[in-house]
Amino acid sequence: MNTVFVDPAAPVTGSNLPRIRERFGADVDVLVVGAGPAGIIAADKLSAGGGEVLLVDAGRAHTVRVCPVELMRSCLGCKGICNVISGFGGCVHYGDGVKLSRFPSGRRLAELLGPARAARLENEALRTWLGTGVPSFRGVRGWSPFPVKDYPVVPLTSVEVMAMLDRMHDRVSATAGLELRLGTEVLSLTPVPPAGWVARLRDRRQGEYLVRAGSVVVAVGRRGRSWWHRQIRVLGVDFAPPVPSVGVRFEMAAELLRGGAAVHEDFKTTLTRNGVKVKTFCFCSGAGGGRIKFTDYAMEGYTLLDGHVIAEPATDATANFALLAQLRDDDGRPWDTTRIETDLLTPYRRLRPDRPGKPVLQWLPDFRAIRLGCASVEEFTARSGVTPSVRDYRMANLAGILPSTVRTALLSAFDDLIGFFAGSGTAHEEQVGVIGLELENTWDELVVSPSLETSVSRLYAAGDCAGLAQGILQAGVGGLAAAEGILGPSVTPMTEGIAG
Repeated sequence: MNTVFVDPAAPVTGSNLPRIRERFGADVDVLVVGAGPAGIIAADKLSAGGGEVLLVDAGRAHTVRVCPVELMRSCLGCKGICNVISGFGGCVHYGDGVKLSRFPSGRRLAELLGPARAARLENEALRTWLGTGVPSFRGVRGWSPFPVKDYPVVPLTSVEVMAMLDRMHDRVSATAGLELRLGTEVLSLTPVPPAGWVARLRDRRQGEYLVRAGSVVVAVGRRGRSWWHRQIRVLGVDFAPPVPSVGVRFEMAAELLRGGAAVHEDFKTTLTRNGVKVKTFCFCSGAGGGRIKFTDYAMEGYTLLDGHVIAEPATDATANFALLAQLRDDDGRPWDTTRIETDLLTPYRRLRPDRPGKPVLQWLPDFRAIRLGCASVEEFTARSGVTPSVRDYRMANLAGILPSTVRTALLSAFDDLIGFFAGSGTAHEEQVGVIGLELENTWDELVVSPSLETSVSRLYAAGDCAGLAQGILQAGVGGLAAAEGILGPSVTPMTEGIAG
């Protein structure tokens, strides 16, 4: 596969194509942007169908994506390319546990595809990632006073995740017609009808260059969120704005969340409190609890939170889950990006003068009282009995930057849930840390076909960036749907909806 090196200052327009074609001849059938669950599986499917595919990602190899925070050190930003949210594997991080969830988790994607096709692609994604060793999934297993979303889920151990990533990396590396380039960013995409697309890429070592592609599959995860936000507006992609949510993550001894984990391993419910819609998110209470991770958006000047389940049994474990509240104004309209920046992110950066925009910790009694009585992580540990799963915090008045309606709704929902999780009458008030900031549902909701083609011809979106569904398995299904759309119906197996 050839690379087109040109003057970085040269405009990327249709007039460049004859020069590029004559001098370099650098066509590929498909450019896949992002080597996460959607991008990897799309590239694999496309190359298996005979396409010449270039798969690029801004991050690093899966075996060297080390995060200092997980080693109880400080977040360094990793030179603007966070190892937690970029690199081969994307949100699937080498050495971590993950949860895989089947449909109807990701309901909107399943409805777009139709039940038979969704089932078939889901099974194909599972076989691609795991081979013949597909584990047993479980749904709701017990009673809850709250409506729990029932879908099959399975937590994978860190060893199983490492094997899964190694398997996919070996498969990608050995596939003819598929080239993986890490450390490579896509700066811009330019449609050039009828030839397809010209992409301006930047390699950290070799600088900028152009590549032509017949089609483009965009499968950027969180690290590419702001880039994709700008690109769809430049390209004129049809979309609807999202309904964003803000929240916090509650961390405590794992036994306090056992009641929820016994009902469902990814306990999800939606409650309305004081007129505000609140949902549980990223419930991390496996056999060994869960740990909090940092996701650094260095280009945007802040770090948010993520959580990973620990499937291996452990003693003295901590567990965590997030609560998210929808952000709407008094007339019910969703907050836009300007208001999120002004009313949330700017105050968030001020909470840590030492390192603006990094996560903060607040003792639950202080969060409830909107004060900062517990002033250090050491004091928090002594008073709560909880050793945080990561240490890179400063104590701050997190409650003070949240809208009062949001804060009240989060606390009301937490009190109801913890009474069930831990058992009524269980003392918990002083045994909980509140960590922020969480910010979710910020992806624009694209108008896409059942093959995940956007309103712009030959431009496909899969995974989180389509704005349809979150989840590792759902991303893989989206990648397969996009690949089938590019390859055509001849690649679709005759058997639909294979039982799995």
